[in-house]
Formats: sequence, structure tokens, C-alpha cells
Amino acid sequence: MKYLFGPVPSRRLGYSLGVDILPAKTCNMNCIYCELGPSKVTYYKAPFCPPSGEILSEIEEFCFLHRRHFDCLTFTASGEPTLHEELGVLLAESKKITGRPVTVLTNSSTVTSKQTRNILSMADIVLPSLDAVTPMTFRKINRPHPGLDIYAIIDGLSRLRREMAGKMWLEILLVRGINDGADELLALRDAVNRINPHKIQLNTVARPPAEDYAKPVGSKKMREILSFFGEKAEIVIDFEAQMGSGSGLILESEIMDTLRRRPLSFRDMEGLFGRYEKTQKILSHLIDKGMIEEKKLKGRTFYAALNNK
Repeated sequence: MKYLFGPVPSRRLGYSLGVDILPAKTCNMNCIYCELGPSKVTYYKAPFCPPSGEILSEIEEFCFLHRRHFDCLTFTASGEPTLHEELGVLLAESKKITGRPVTVLTNSSTVTSKQTRNILSMADIVLPSLDAVTPMTFRKINRPHPGLDIYAIIDGLSRLRREMAGKMWLEILLVRGINDGADELLALRDAVNRINPHKIQLNTVARPPAEDYAKPVGSKKMREILSFFGEKAEIVIDFEAQMGSGSGLILESEIMDTLRRRPLSFRDMEGLFGRYEKTQKILSHLIDKGMIEEKKLKGRTFYAALNNK
């Protein structure tokens, strides 16, 4: 399929049917930890938005023809989904089609707009991110478009939380030596208290990042930071330990479609596509064809699509 992928195992949402609504790397940030690699350009507005009718047709086809289980419908993008000019239409119509909770993953950059906040308020769960609250660290970790202001973003998140009826689960992704110091964490906690999300989800680098110097924070320090943020906070647990025996047919095209959007470990692949022998055979074949590559992170192997394939 052109826009849908999965259902994929999500560390936060269970089995999530993803909706990728923008062309690759259409984003207003160039985060150093991005699993999709570095961006050549950041956008303030999306140069092209796929028609909402095409995207909704795919959702209908999946729900009424494939009938594979998923826990939620997640609007994301190989970039920032709120840059899509018809996101409101997509949220409203997809809720009618699926009967599942609708979630939106966002880097929070556009919540400064009342119109964007109105659209996000249509979702059952909004998962915004906030990795830094000081301009210097914001530029260092998120490398935003020059038109973005971190103080305006924090104010927008606070307004969104008050205006929305659904849940806000705020993610903070921690990178060793960049936003895990005492001063930055104290400033983050002050901002988070002002925003008042339903949950604070602490994460760290878990897949091969855009920049090699983006290193994960160790488990001991993550537990210390968890305590620092209080009872609303949780460490996002890797879904690998929770996955069952897998579901769905193993198809080379399905595997490639998923890997183009995010790197996966072999355990992820088994959870999605089932039997060990057949999954391994397809992965080896794709490596031999030069369509995917292996990447290492903390002793673990991930598979990622090569950008030129």
C-alpha cells in the first residue's frame, strides 16, 4: 500500500496501523536521533500533500478487505504530519471508517497555531514530543526550521492540553550528553508541569540515529530521570518483550514497505511477519539484492531500507 504500513509493534500503542501522510523527510526539524536519517532541507510548509481521498480509500480497503487486527490508527509521516493541509479531514473521516482510537504523532512544532490545535483536538490521543526547552539545546537536538520558537511551542502545548478532550502523552527523548544534564532536566520539568500532560513518556535512542553522536542514555540514569519527573512519568518499554508469535503473511513487498518507514530488529520482524526461517530467508535475499542493510546499535542488529532503493 502507498500510505498505510503495518500494523507495526509500537512501544506505546500496541499494534498500530500507521498512516504515512507526507512524502519522505517532509519535516520542519532535522533531529539528530531521527531513525529515517538526516534531512537535506527543513520545511515550514509541506511542498506537496497527497490527496486525502486517496489516503482514506486505502484505509477503507484495509478495514473491509484485509481485516487484520490493530489496536489504533496512528497518523504519522516520514516527517511532521501536521504539515498536511487536510489532516482535519483525515482524522474526522478515518474515525468513522475504523471505529478505532485515532492517534497523532507530532513534533509539537505547529501547536502554536489555533487551527492546528483544533485539528489535534479531534484525536483520541495526541503524542507530542518536547526534547528541549532552552533555545540552544532545542537547536542542538532538533535542528529546527529557523521560523520555529521553542517558547511559543511550549505555550502552544499548554494551550492544547487545556483545549483538547482526549489524552496527551508527552514524549521526551533523551540523548546522552545533550539534554540529560541537571539544568536541562530542571527546565524540562518546569515546562512539563506547565503543560500538564496526562502522561510523560521518557524515551532514548533505540534505533540507528541520523547522527552517530546521538547516543542512548543508560538504564540506570533513565530510572533516576523517571523518579525526577514524578508519578506521571514512565519509561517507554521496548515492544520486543511483549510481542507474540506474529501475524499476517510474509511478503517481500510488505517487509520493504515497513523498512522504508522505520528500521526494525529481527525480533520486530518476527512479531510482524511470523516464522523465523522464512523471515530470515527474505531478509538475506533483500540484503543480497542491495535493497536493505544491517545497522548496529548497542550490540543489536537492525534492518533498514537503503535510501536509493
